[in-house]
Amino acid sequence: MRSLIDKERRLGLFFEPKVHAWFDARPPLMRTLRVTYVAAHLPVALGVLAWTRRAHPHAFPRARDTFAATQALAAIGYVIAPTAPPRMVAGLGYDDRPGPGDNGLGRSIQSPYAAMPSAHTAFSVVAAGTVWALARSRPVRAAALVYPPAVVVEIIATGDHIWLDAIGGLVVAGLGFTSARATHRVRRCQSGDAGQGQPDPRL
Repeated sequence: MRSLIDKERRLGLFFEPKVHAWFDARPPLMRTLRVTYVAAHLPVALGVLAWTRRAHPHAFPRARDTFAATQALAAIGYVIAPTAPPRMVAGLGYDDRPGPGDNGLGRSIQSPYAAMPSAHTAFSVVAAGTVWALARSRPVRAAALVYPPAVVVEIIATGDHIWLDAIGGLVVAGLGFTSARATHRVRRCQSGDAGQGQPDPRL
């Protein structure tokens, strides 16, 4: 994390402590963000998958595989280069009190050294992209567009990520989409060959 912060400083774009300080000066808002950081993102991802399965079953396999590929790629990143959140780096001005996910169930299901790439950003982009592609309601599609930027503000405000982590999450999400698309293209080709040119209707 210190190395990533040094890169941001060289670019003149290490602004995250100021964002954190602004939200930290508003305790009710900060408490809300800390709770949603831990409790909101998995239900949103699972909700999007459940909605896709029910309302657009033809699109569910690709959506499922995109989420799975994104998670796998993020996990590989955490294994290769475990990265602490910026709030754990001394001397930056962050509130170093433990967050809701630092103990108990939150600690047991997620490593505290998983800042790069930001899985919150990655899953928000995958969820938003899925809803944008499938929804017909303009308000729903507008909400999908707003969701990833709102998540980026949240993860920076809580001190759990810097903007380079969010960029990493965006890259992972793009690779997840690409991987799932390529996999399903191969499956369609194989299905077409086996079925005399007819693609598998479930994909």
